[in-house]
This record gives sequence, C-alpha cells and structure tokens, in this order.
Amino acid sequence: MAIQKTEAFVLKTQAFHSSSLIITFFSKTFGKLRGLAKGVRREREVRGAIYELFTHVEIIFYEKTRSDLHLVSEASIIESHDRLRTDLNTIAYASYFSEMADLVTEVHDPHPQIFELLDFSFRFLPSLPPENLAKLFEVKLLNEIGWLPYLENCLNCRESKFESGFFSIKQGAFFCPNCAPQFPDARPLSREGLTTLRFYIAHNLEEAIKFRITSKTQLELEKLMEQFMAYRLPRPLHSRMFMQKIRPALASR
Repeated sequence: MAIQKTEAFVLKTQAFHSSSLIITFFSKTFGKLRGLAKGVRREREVRGAIYELFTHVEIIFYEKTRSDLHLVSEASIIESHDRLRTDLNTIAYASYFSEMADLVTEVHDPHPQIFELLDFSFRFLPSLPPENLAKLFEVKLLNEIGWLPYLENCLNCRESKFESGFFSIKQGAFFCPNCAPQFPDARPLSREGLTTLRFYIAHNLEEAIKFRITSKTQLELEKLMEQFMAYRLPRPLHSRMFMQKIRPALASR
C-alpha cells in the first residue's frame, strides 16, 4: 500500500462500528476520496473534530489498490471553517456545495479546479450573497465536468451571432432562435441570462463573482439550473430540498 498525502475538504461522514468514521473527501491531488478513520469517535477523542463537515484538512492515508476505501492514518486542520456551521443559511449552502461535488464526481478522478471552487466557496460564503455564489458554483462545477454545452454557437446550425437563444435540457445544448422550434423542450434564455453564463465560464472565480446580476436574471438561472440538474442527476439533492424548506424562516429574519 502506497502512503499518500494531500489537502482535502470533508464532504460527508458516516459512522462505522462504534468508534470509526467513513469520510468522503474532495482532495486537491486525487479528486474524490473515501477514507476510514479508526477510533475517532471514542469518548473524549479530540481527533473526531478534525472531520467536521466543510473542514479543510491535510491527510495522510494508505492507498489501497483493491478498494476505494483507504485507511487514513493522520490528519491536521488547515482551516476549520467554523463560521459555516454556526448559521442555518451557511450550513444549507455549504451542504449543497458539498453534496453537488460528491454526486457529480467519481472517486480518484482528479479535478483541481473543483477543489479550488470548494475552497473559494467555503471561504467567501459567509460574506457574499449566497444565491449569487450558488449560481457561480453550479455553472463552474457543471462546466468543469463537461455537462454544460458550449454557449457560443447553436448546436444545430453553428450560428454564433446571437445574444439570446434557447436551452434544451434533454439535448444538453444551446440553440439559436431559428433552430429552437425543432426542439420542443428548448426553453428561452434571455440576453442577460446568456451573458451571465458566458461571463461565469470565461472568467476566473474572483472576477466572475463581481459580475452584477439582477434579481430577475438570478431567478431565471435558478429555475434553469434546477430543471437541468433534476434531469441530469441520479437522485434529488437532499440539501436543495432542505434549502427550500428553510427559505420562509430565513426570509422572516
């Protein structure tokens, strides 16, 4: 078994026997990893705190070749992200980011850009509008794994000189106004919505988050992404359902 070391974020934990945890990490070097940390749940065992959700850690693990469950031998905290776990809103959004990254990636499929996306999102979630950050996260994540279509021209006729068009969820493609009637499920996407998606894809995170987005465009993209992910994902996102349940309570604060 090779000994490996990497930075990672804790996406999910699961109790194993009486004192151990199975942890899903997203690592900087290896992509998604599953690790077994033994003995961390014993009474007064401080190591269990290292594996709190959203924590940025450095782990050393024994890489198994015949299993995707590796043995974590050491771990240390780089950034605890305690602020994310003290507010219901940030808990909900950080859980959404974690579940999305877990659900759309495979184990041992390196994606350094997704690691950086999680790092950026967890660091700035307490201080940025969460709805805008969520849209940027979704676009960057889905674009990185190749789910978002190329938005510069129509898939059907290759026309590129248009500023609004239609998005087909079933085709996973973008169509110009002339070709869209051939695809009944294609939904209109406004000039502002298309401009926002293009800007998010073309710019780095620091530049993209500064892009001004209106509440109308925010709602348009939220509906589009919700429908797209409902069609593409293998199951509903538990974190999204939780976010929808708590919205009335958060709006009244």
